[in-house]
Amino acid sequence: MWQKKIVTWNFLKVLYISVPFTWLLPEAKLLAQRYKGKVILGGPAVYLMEDWVSTWAEVGRELSFIDPLELHNPFATFTTRGCVNSCSFCAVPKIEGEFRENKTWKIRPIVCDNNFLAASKRHIIRVIDSFSDLPIVDFNQGLDVRLLKKWHLEEIRKLKKVQLRFAFDNLNEETKVYDAILSAQKEGFKNISVYVLVGFNDCEEEARYRLEKVKEWGARPDPMRYQPLDTLQKNSFVGANWTDAQLHKICRYYFRSSWVSHIPYDDFNKKEEGFGL
Repeated sequence: MWQKKIVTWNFLKVLYISVPFTWLLPEAKLLAQRYKGKVILGGPAVYLMEDWVSTWAEVGRELSFIDPLELHNPFATFTTRGCVNSCSFCAVPKIEGEFRENKTWKIRPIVCDNNFLAASKRHIIRVIDSFSDLPIVDFNQGLDVRLLKKWHLEEIRKLKKVQLRFAFDNLNEETKVYDAILSAQKEGFKNISVYVLVGFNDCEEEARYRLEKVKEWGARPDPMRYQPLDTLQKNSFVGANWTDAQLHKICRYYFRSSWVSHIPYDDFNKKEEGFGL
């Protein structure tokens, strides 16, 4: 599964480091400083903060002959890169640039495309056909509810087993998210989860509303705490309408909602319940 940490390898006495998240960069810096030889860094975090990283290590877009994605998760693949949207909270436009379809891709069950539905119908049909023998396909980064059409679901339904994921980032998307979940359910999809952005231009009441709506609509809410694109410490950002305790509690509760659903949110106490993330 996902290696949500730094991965490293050594080739011809060069240390290569792939860094997925900016809050791991301090750890990468220590590794680079301790290594007695050349160090090359890459990965999403590095490309987001390239100016800073380049002051203490070499930045490389091609990290030797190794595909870093295989080290982070050997079951993951990309069939497209980039995204047609420019959401201010999202790193994809800064890391991957303009949206484009890959000519080839590895047949693996975890699809990491950041906006798969932005692809042409021809590409989507080719991708679905290529995955037809896989026992399960997980659209891991979520499908854009603003682009979802009935024919998308009909094509995806041809796969043997599917993990569908959508996103509910703000209240303006409520109708689109509801329609997407309802349409997927009508097509027979049962395993549906929804990423719910928490802590970005919202408040506890609004975030809880979105999380509860996802549950009400018969899908599983996955709270995603907002992280600034240049943060060097995970979960250090607290928006004006939040406290750190509120953010921590709401993510703990809804992340484990299937376990603690019998406990009303207002009665949920992280210290007594001890449900750690």
